[in-house]
Amino acid sequence: MSFSKTFPMKSSKGEIPVPVVGFGTWASGDNNWCYEATLAALKAGYRHLDCAWHYGVDEQVGAAIRDSKVPREEIFITSKFWPNFGAPENVEKCLDLSLKGMGLEYFDLFLAHFPFAWQVQSNRIASARAFPGYTNEDGAIITAADGKPAIDWANTAESIAAANGQRGSTKPTWQVLQKLVETRKVRAVGVSNFSIEQLKEVISVGGDVPVSCNQVEAHPWFPNTELLQFMRKQGILETVYCPLGGQGKNGTLLVEEPLVKELATKNEMGVGQLLQSWAVQRGTIPLGKSQNSERIKANLDVRKLPQEDFEALNGMDQGKDGRVVDLGPRWGLELY
Repeated sequence: MSFSKTFPMKSSKGEIPVPVVGFGTWASGDNNWCYEATLAALKAGYRHLDCAWHYGVDEQVGAAIRDSKVPREEIFITSKFWPNFGAPENVEKCLDLSLKGMGLEYFDLFLAHFPFAWQVQSNRIASARAFPGYTNEDGAIITAADGKPAIDWANTAESIAAANGQRGSTKPTWQVLQKLVETRKVRAVGVSNFSIEQLKEVISVGGDVPVSCNQVEAHPWFPNTELLQFMRKQGILETVYCPLGGQGKNGTLLVEEPLVKELATKNEMGVGQLLQSWAVQRGTIPLGKSQNSERIKANLDVRKLPQEDFEALNGMDQGKDGRVVDLGPRWGLELY
């Protein structure tokens, strides 16, 4: 049985239909893969692209969109601003850089990538360079004495700042995001990697422009259920990165787990197709990525799993130990 092709996302102008499977454009290393992979995804039928300034692939994604001949209005495109653009006065600068890089007039969704900001060289931030080959200097980021990026505590979430003996808030930055909707350069705005407490902070601002989405990690090892349940109650769309799980703390891969392979064989699916189907079945939008054209096609072909197989994947939950992405230690922060 197939799923609905879209999930509704609230916005200040009413509900926006969002395709239930997205194509992720992040990958470490050389970014030259992105043009061919994104073009293959669009030709395969994807109509939802997940992007971010930090990924450093705006030009490749834009070229793929143009060469695909798919009308812009048929594609739902998300982008995000990195913490070096986290101060209120810098948010729109990141938006403009990404739109220019892709050759687009607007994004359907624009997100805060993380609930904190870095201190930057204000005279250089508008020309900051993104990944790959990314350094603090490239990003116009001020480096602290320990060699890590210097935190802009004033524009960091209350919970993170307080845990470090500081005072801060993401509310001013969120208010700027809300105002961007009026520019028509974005249709809706939201956040990424925000906890329940951090979501409550921006929700409390109120106003006509809602928190439309929170993009977070979720997969059978780390279903992130409590956060997703809160988001659902608030009417916040749940998009999820790492839907295929990546590599666990013990070096194993979720896609190599015997149970995952067994269920994929039973349902005559690829393992990526199985895990993406599980994600959609629980009401989330997976943002899987691949450079392989056959896997790109298969991962889009999601369908409803038998209940016992869906529950079996639910049973793989490892709690906090199941998380595979945590950049906090690299930056000297406890994010989760």
